[in-house]
Amino acid sequence: MPAFSMEYDFDEFELCPGIFAAGTATFVEDGDGEFYVSQIVIGGKRFTRNGYGSERFFTTTNKNIFLLIADHFENDGRAQLAFAEAMAGEDDGNPDRAFDIRRDEQMAVL
Repeated sequence: MPAFSMEYDFDEFELCPGIFAAGTATFVEDGDGEFYVSQIVIGGKRFTRNGYGSERFFTTTNKNIFLLIADHFENDGRAQLAFAEAMAGEDDGNPDRAFDIRRDEQMAVL
């Protein structure tokens, strides 16, 4: 079953003094009820942990921007709470996920 993921919008994230960014971070369940950031999109430009952006071109700057933002959210209490609430709501409210869980449990018995 695919890991739970959610989009987390942010605005006015201070990259360095006087330079702010707004965008969306994708949080993915790591299997322990916590999450990691898999990608960040700012102004249509995608940043990933390995340093490749929308143009599939590696830069240290892409990687550093990603790591700065990802580290902040992975250790931020508000982001952790938002993820936990979304995960709890997903377990209760998504019939497809409930079906997937039941199917996986039945397959494990066989």
